[in-house]
Amino acid sequence: MKIGLLYGSYEDCIALLYIFSDGKFNLKNNSDTFSFFYKNDEYIFSHKYEVIQQCDYKIRLFHTFHEWKDFREFDRLIQTQTVENYHTTNDELIEYLDAGNICLSSASISFKHPNFYYEPIFNLIFFYYHLGFNFLNYYKFDKKNNLLGVYHKPINGVNTHKHHRDYLYSQIQIILQSDFVSYNSNDYNLKLLLQPYSFFGHWMNNHITSYVDFTTSVCNIIFETLHSNGNLEQTGTKMYARQYVTEKTLKAICFSEEEIFFIWYGPTNLFKYLIDMGFWFLNCEFYNEETHISIEQSVIDTSIFLKTLKDKLNDNNLVHSYLMGKYGEKLKNNTKLFKELLNSYHKKEDVLNLIKNGKGN
Repeated sequence: MKIGLLYGSYEDCIALLYIFSDGKFNLKNNSDTFSFFYKNDEYIFSHKYEVIQQCDYKIRLFHTFHEWKDFREFDRLIQTQTVENYHTTNDELIEYLDAGNICLSSASISFKHPNFYYEPIFNLIFFYYHLGFNFLNYYKFDKKNNLLGVYHKPINGVNTHKHHRDYLYSQIQIILQSDFVSYNSNDYNLKLLLQPYSFFGHWMNNHITSYVDFTTSVCNIIFETLHSNGNLEQTGTKMYARQYVTEKTLKAICFSEEEIFFIWYGPTNLFKYLIDMGFWFLNCEFYNEETHISIEQSVIDTSIFLKTLKDKLNDNNLVHSYLMGKYGEKLKNNTKLFKELLNSYHKKEDVLNLIKNGKGN
């Protein structure tokens, strides 16, 4: 059977392209039409409706949720949710899903539906290619100028939207003092004008270059967008139980290849999900759900651990060497696991079964 998938942008189709990543593809005359063969079916992706029109089964791929009622003459719609959370209501989502349509989502929701497929890894794949992580060389940098580095600064000591990370930042600062560095660069007039990045479409430039800073530190802390209990505080609200990972988590995983250690802070559910997948961060050594050591406490305990090492060894490079001797294999496993993920998705059959038969996970 020929299954046609009409797409309009990278965001529309990246999740499905990832599903097929372990198979060969046929690119038609260097055009925007290409296909994958799997078992007895040909999955044809195209930017042109006239190509999809010739297929046995026609699917419209899209990512901006509110568009769905405008699409006509398709057997099924597949919406891909990457980058951030859903901002539509549960009722709107249910209406869409009950109509026989599908969501492939990197963001969680508060209810289950057989046509809603949740996979946080979709975001890691999306950002890896969208932000150019596939072009980095991942060179190692031996000279460690800092013990712990971070991209975060409290605004006047208080930021109501980031008070959880501000609290951790202040606690780490007390523990590490001058061994804790916030990355920055010199300010000048035009930089201040363009600082919001998004005004001129420069937002993507702000992501992959950070590895140049990360390499100067023994360890770095990643503050995810949501805090440990983010969107779980009040049941019944539109955003309840909606959580996701961002490019920040991708950095903490990808840069393991550069032998950089990371402390990860974000939603506890996603922390456990990443651990269950086999990923490791330095504060994993201190997090313990059974003994009620929270992710917040694991961040603080890891900072104390780093301070103790620095006081004992009196040199950042020696601290890094010690950590490599003790945990270096865990960094290698992060790299190995992520490369395996890039090359193959282990639940491929589940997604293809959902596309063809409407059976959820």
